[in-house]
Amino acid sequence: MELRQVGNKTYYIEHDTNIGIYNIEDNKICLIDTGSAGDGEKIDEIITNNGWELKYILNTHTHIDHIGGNKYLIEKYGVPAYCTDYDMAFAHYPELEVAYMNGGYPVRKLRTVFEHPGKIGFKSIEGVELKGIKYISLPGHSFGMIGFKTDDDVWFLGDSYLSREYISKFYFGFIYNIGAYIETLERLKSLKGKMFIPSHGEAEGDITETIDVNIDNINWMLDLIKDICSEYAGIDSILQQMYTRLNIRARVTQQVLLSSTAKGYLTYLEDTGKIDCKFIDNIMKWKTNCF
Repeated sequence: MELRQVGNKTYYIEHDTNIGIYNIEDNKICLIDTGSAGDGEKIDEIITNNGWELKYILNTHTHIDHIGGNKYLIEKYGVPAYCTDYDMAFAHYPELEVAYMNGGYPVRKLRTVFEHPGKIGFKSIEGVELKGIKYISLPGHSFGMIGFKTDDDVWFLGDSYLSREYISKFYFGFIYNIGAYIETLERLKSLKGKMFIPSHGEAEGDITETIDVNIDNINWMLDLIKDICSEYAGIDSILQQMYTRLNIRARVTQQVLLSSTAKGYLTYLEDTGKIDCKFIDNIMKWKTNCF
């Protein structure tokens, strides 16, 4: 973890999941996300070494790699964590995140990997006035994700886009609603600020090119699925082709992420009239209309 100052009162911890820090006043700070399980203790060490006092936590969304340090910090400092009403249910109930990704009751390994800590002190951010910080809605990756802007003109944008380095290596990122994600990407291009910090990737002063790369990547993924579905194909066949073409190693956690996202792409393609589905021998299969 590397602490970096990006404004008079704004910092971030460069990590697998970047963590925002805003000095509200007199060394009283808030955090923006807390990384994965075990990160709370490391964040606390940075807080202590800088003589800061934690007042509350803001979560861009409640996926487990963004709230993993919440429990430790909430219990140590007796502070609340804020998220949107939409994401509140996922924050409160241990199995909801993986249940919607999996599309049913998850196997044991998934329940372990994605388990949430439960009702530990989350509160609704709706209607709350935050000193020196504003937030905007950024749906698509999750149900109720938001981004934060500090009065240093620094944006913390969660998983609303992927870094160019990530896309060049992996191509694929989890998306719940493709249409909403595309709208969010277009909105990001209009944001004004001095620094833009995604949850996964490098901070940049101008994200226009990065957003264009994200949009191109979405279109590339859509074309990939249309190509796979040049003839009627069921979801297992589609996923098998995606594993091969994206050079992804099949494993349980990857299966739930890829399967959920692929279904989102199929829904978007059907909604936009690019693909159709029907049952063949009692199997739902998809075929491209405009190939």
